[in-house]
Amino acid sequence: MVIVTKVIEWDMGHRVPNHKNKCRNLHGHRYRLEVSVQGDLCAEAGSSNEGMVFDFGDLKELLRQCISEQLDHVCMYYAEDSLLREFFAAHPEQLVAIAVPFIPTAENIVRWCYEQLKAVLPPHLKITRCILYETPNSWAEYTEQT
Repeated sequence: MVIVTKVIEWDMGHRVPNHKNKCRNLHGHRYRLEVSVQGDLCAEAGSSNEGMVFDFGDLKELLRQCISEQLDHVCMYYAEDSLLREFFAAHPEQLVAIAVPFIPTAENIVRWCYEQLKAVLPPHLKITRCILYETPNSWAEYTEQT
């Protein structure tokens, strides 16, 4: 098996409503997601993917569609966060937000990213890890337990 990795970045707001410090305030980050997938090399002679696990351009497009297109320049918020739920409901045309059934911590966001990508990845590939950088010095990593 060979592992290939692709990186994407996007800007997104969030808040951790119960946080003991300033993360309870609405704020944003430049997120960086590294996704590694593994599989066998394509041995089909003459194929565009010959000698590859998965074309980097195809992986980039999946990441764009599943992750950055959904999250770039939006605010992800916990659906039970009444403060933000009411705020975004009052401004539906001016503000773009995505409500999720979890508190949007780096740990939960990276798992969400994994699940979005796993749902559309070709079946011959396996995601070996997802790393989400919330800052250059802080990240969460998700790997599926087998």
